Amino acid sequence: MNSSISYAFSQNHARSTAASTTLEIPPMSRQIPPGSPKRVFRQAPQHIWDSKQQKKPKSEMTLTELKELFPKQTWKPSTLLMPVPAVMLSCGGGKSDFAPNIITVAWAGIVCSDPAMISVSIRKERHSYGIISATKEFIVNIPYASQAKITDWCGMKSGRDVDKFAETRLTPLPATQVKCPLIADCPINIECKVARVVPLGSHDLFIAKILAVNISPDLLDKRGKLSIEQADLLAYAHSEYRTLGKKIGTFGFSVRKRK
Repeated sequence: MNSSISYAFSQNHARSTAASTTLEIPPMSRQIPPGSPKRVFRQAPQHIWDSKQQKKPKSEMTLTELKELFPKQTWKPSTLLMPVPAVMLSCGGGKSDFAPNIITVAWAGIVCSDPAMISVSIRKERHSYGIISATKEFIVNIPYASQAKITDWCGMKSGRDVDKFAETRLTPLPATQVKCPLIADCPINIECKVARVVPLGSHDLFIAKILAVNISPDLLDKRGKLSIEQADLLAYAHSEYRTLGKKIGTFGFSVRKRK
C-alpha cells in the first residue's frame, strides 16, 4: 500500500522577506466533499509535538523554520530499514545431495500477490546459498518470539560444520509441495520454488513462487481465522530481536467509515 502526505502552504509566504526561504507545494487535487467529517492525523507521538512548542501552524512556516522544527542527521547509505522479519529458511534434504539445513535471514519479504511470490537475500559464501541455488527450493519458517535464541544461533553457525536440526532439536517434517523439510516447531511454514535469482552485490536476491502455506492450528481462532496475537511472532530491528507489540489498526482503517 502506497501512501503520501501532502501539505498545502498559505499564499502568505509570498509576502515573506527575501531572507526567508519558503516551500510551496500545490494543494491536494482531491478535495474533501462538503459535510465530510474532518480527519485528524497524528503524525508523531504527542510527546514529540509537545517538545516542539510550535508557535504557529506548519502551513505558515518557512522552509528554514520547518527544518528547525524537524532537525535531521544525514547518514551514509545503509540497511536501516526496520522492522523486518527474522525467519529461518530450511533447505536441502529429500532426494537432494545436501543434508537438511537451516539459515536465518532478515531480508525477506512479499514481492507479489498474484501469483504469490516472496524474496530472500543471501550472501554467496553462505552454505545454504549453494543448496538453494542447486535445488531451487526452500521453506520460510516464521518463528515464535520465544524461539529468538534458536533463530539467532542458526544465523551464527554454518551448516558446513554442524547439523542444525540435531543441535537445536528442531523437528523436520515433510512439506507438501517441495522436497526440503519444514520446521514443525515454527507456527508458519511457507513452501517456495525459486523462479529467478538476481545478483546484487554482497547478496543475491532469490525470488520465489509460494506453493503452499502451512499454519499451526493454535494460531486460529474459533472461526478459523488467523489470530496474530496468538502467534507472538518475532521481528528484527537494527540488530535487535523484538516482539511485534499490540495491534493499532487494520488495513484500510484510516478511510473506513465509522459505524
